[in-house]
Amino acid sequence: MYWWHKAAEETLASRTRRFGFITTNSIRQTFNRRVVKRALMEGISLRFAIPDHPWVDTAEGAAVRIAMTVGVMGNTNIKPGLLEEPPPDPGAFPGELLLVKEETPENDGSSLVTFAALHGRIGSGLNIGAELEDAVPLRANEALASTGLILGSRGFVLTQNEAQALAKSSKVSASLISPLRNGEDLAGEPRDAYVIDTDAWSEESLRSQTPEIYQHLLAHVRPDRETNRDPKLRKFWWLFRRSNEQVRGAIRGLPRFIATVETTKHRVFQFLDATIKPEHVLIITGLDDAFHLGILSSRIHVVYALAAGGTLEDRPRYNKSRCFDPFPFPDCTEKQKARIRALAEELDAHRKRAQAQHGLGLTDIYNVLEKVRAGAALTTKDKALHDAALVSTLKQLHDDLDAAVADAYGWPWPLPDAEILEKVVALNTQRAAEEAKGHIRWLRPDYQKPLFAGTKQSALALTDAEPAAASSGKSKIKNPKSKIPWPKTMAERAKAIESALVAATHPITSTELTKQFTRAKEPEVREILETLVALARAHPGDTQGTFVR
Repeated sequence: MYWWHKAAEETLASRTRRFGFITTNSIRQTFNRRVVKRALMEGISLRFAIPDHPWVDTAEGAAVRIAMTVGVMGNTNIKPGLLEEPPPDPGAFPGELLLVKEETPENDGSSLVTFAALHGRIGSGLNIGAELEDAVPLRANEALASTGLILGSRGFVLTQNEAQALAKSSKVSASLISPLRNGEDLAGEPRDAYVIDTDAWSEESLRSQTPEIYQHLLAHVRPDRETNRDPKLRKFWWLFRRSNEQVRGAIRGLPRFIATVETTKHRVFQFLDATIKPEHVLIITGLDDAFHLGILSSRIHVVYALAAGGTLEDRPRYNKSRCFDPFPFPDCTEKQKARIRALAEELDAHRKRAQAQHGLGLTDIYNVLEKVRAGAALTTKDKALHDAALVSTLKQLHDDLDAAVADAYGWPWPLPDAEILEKVVALNTQRAAEEAKGHIRWLRPDYQKPLFAGTKQSALALTDAEPAAASSGKSKIKNPKSKIPWPKTMAERAKAIESALVAATHPITSTELTKQFTRAKEPEVREILETLVALARAHPGDTQGTFVR
């Protein structure tokens, strides 16, 4: 993007008429899009763009996806004579956007491509209409979506036989073993994989209370960690590389949660049971209501996510900060919610039944669904899968769900993609203005309000300290008599400190944290804070829920 930026600057300075680039299709990802957005705001217009196009050098070469862009000066302040024709109206030039409609593989590894052409103002996301960069994160969606757990060692992973053998050793050992799912499990056929999760356990407690688990990790995890360059991973070798307390907090206490693969061909959302541990290639949403699953599975959300999230090679990427956080959910009647809820439950059950009965992967199922939607001819293999997975029924479920979600928004249906994006961005702007005035439509108020609305909260079911109050940039304990007893074990102390951080309404020092507990010593508190930082469960900073050194 450096040379794209330099070319835009040259054009803005009237030292060149226009510029064009062939880049990877990652130009639509968040950081790169900001570069394009800045150029558009300063006066550049995109006259031509193809956001996603196949590219191969040879038949043996790796297939990648590319984007093409052509930029010109696009306002009436341009010097006379520089452009071949004056702009028709003040402001941006209209552009031509070509979307790949069909790709037919050729013998040399290339593809014969046909396009659908759109005309209008091309935004930084290489789309017509709404400027996706204008959408802002909503408080209503905050703290619900996150990536899964980063193990940092495959030594934590068990086969089904290993898991059963260790679980038999003791109830404590069994409590530390859970099913494990990654992107391949969700998109394809699930493995019988399990994982040992020792979150918040000390080495001493692990060794004394569940020696079988301790020995397994000692043999399969510690050897790799001893040679790791990260001193914190060497020190806390029995713990995951990144525990991700945000996702743990969001799904804690729920019977199920929503998951999607971060980078995948088809944007599919599904429920996972709460006993499952999700790996970091999954985006997890701490919502168990099928109404929310229905909204996320609708074409309205999928179109927005595909445009806002960018792609990795030929696979769309679900960036939760761009796809989920700014997305406005509909404010609708209970009858409309019930309709969406019923369809989403049926959709989720329909797919899982096909997978369980026939061992089919979602990618294969949705490949056939894509052909059915396009009216393309099905191969013999496609027909067999179509009949086994009842793909036409799946299509009807999606169609009914799309119509129900559009009705919940009060929008006509069907809508072209460009109009969907415009409506979503406009609603985001409206919701952001409401939130600025204090009206927040929390998606999960029982969990979010205590975190962000200034009320007491214990993410770990511990007694909360009184909320800290800001005074000259420092916090005060309103009622010193309500101090929390300092727990006896290190694991319980870590949970208590983490809970106090969650309850804090602004950054808090280790000294102030110490004062919230009886008999606590500041060096102990400081050491726990450093441990939480090492585990990515807290960080020093200047925002709510952090601490200052």
